[in-house]
Amino acid sequence: MDRFQIKRELFDHTIGLLQKSLNLRSLRHRILSDNIANADNPEHLRREIPFREILLEAMETRPSLALRRTHPEHLPGGLEEVFPVHLSSGIFQMDQEMAKLAENNLLFQAGVQALLKKFEGLKHVISEGGR
Repeated sequence: MDRFQIKRELFDHTIGLLQKSLNLRSLRHRILSDNIANADNPEHLRREIPFREILLEAMETRPSLALRRTHPEHLPGGLEEVFPVHLSSGIFQMDQEMAKLAENNLLFQAGVQALLKKFEGLKHVISEGGR
């Protein structure tokens, strides 16, 4: 039976990287939406997540980005505790923030499609592999 044991590493890297990408895209969507919602608030500091830098680091080091709990009854923290969020006091430009939001949405949808294709491939191998 050991001969046919499936190694987790075969699937974990791609699926894990896609999961991290989607988590980052979700966080970035919330941050960009917050920036847009607070456009008229002069005291609001625009926030941004350095998506490319975080994803490149995840691709190079392949770390687990699991959240830690300091007490077993605590709820897990949000993604903002795991990924750095930069504050910017620069001039807010609505058209740039909306473009970033649209780009982020398209890239999130592409990540979902890539994940679906990965699972479709696995399903095909499982269901058709014995024929």
